[in-house]
Amino acid sequence: MRISIALLLVGILALLACSTPAPATKLRVIAEDFPPYNYVDENGAVVGQSTEVVRAIMNKLGENISIEVMPWEQAYDLVQKEPGVALYSTARTPDREDMFLWVGPLMSYEKYLYAKKSSGIKINSLADVKNVKAIAGVKNEGGIQRLIDQGGKVIYATTGYEALKKMMDGSADLWLGPKADLSVTAIKAGINPDEIEPIFLLHKSEFYIAFNKNTPPAIVQQWQQALDSLKK
Repeated sequence: MRISIALLLVGILALLACSTPAPATKLRVIAEDFPPYNYVDENGAVVGQSTEVVRAIMNKLGENISIEVMPWEQAYDLVQKEPGVALYSTARTPDREDMFLWVGPLMSYEKYLYAKKSSGIKINSLADVKNVKAIAGVKNEGGIQRLIDQGGKVIYATTGYEALKKMMDGSADLWLGPKADLSVTAIKAGINPDEIEPIFLLHKSEFYIAFNKNTPPAIVQQWQQALDSLKK
């Protein structure tokens, strides 16, 4: 009798375990300080072109998630390690394709190599990057690996502003930066935008929201459907 009761209890506990829903995945939305797409304004609010789209998606889904802003390298590492983390604005490049689950596109953008106007540096093809002293950029940002593959020497900074400063102080000859609203980046770095110029288009790409690969696919699908509905 005792054995029968024990077996009954085990069966009941097993049924309860099966019927108890798994805890919902808590989403964490992160971004870097990267104007005009996502950045912190003078009032401490997270704003920007991509941020507007992300907030519209969350409103559509009834989500109220506080967006966190952190250095790109930290954010990029976090989205690879923690399920439920979503990072924007992330360029969807071939080398990243299988690393994340994607929602987008949010918008397109262009990335250039910049030089001081007085430098006289010319880049006629990507292979020419091996001939300059160094290129300033942010680790793991889109386009960096292409420069390294071509023999370019890259020195890293935590943010795009700091990378631009490295070019201006002579630590590097070139800076890898976006075309859109260049003046915002330059001014935040304390630099006159008229002192620099784009000399080579590195690539055109599209920005997406990159979700950690272990995020439930249903969540990613909901976000994509919400974005698609906003575009109609």
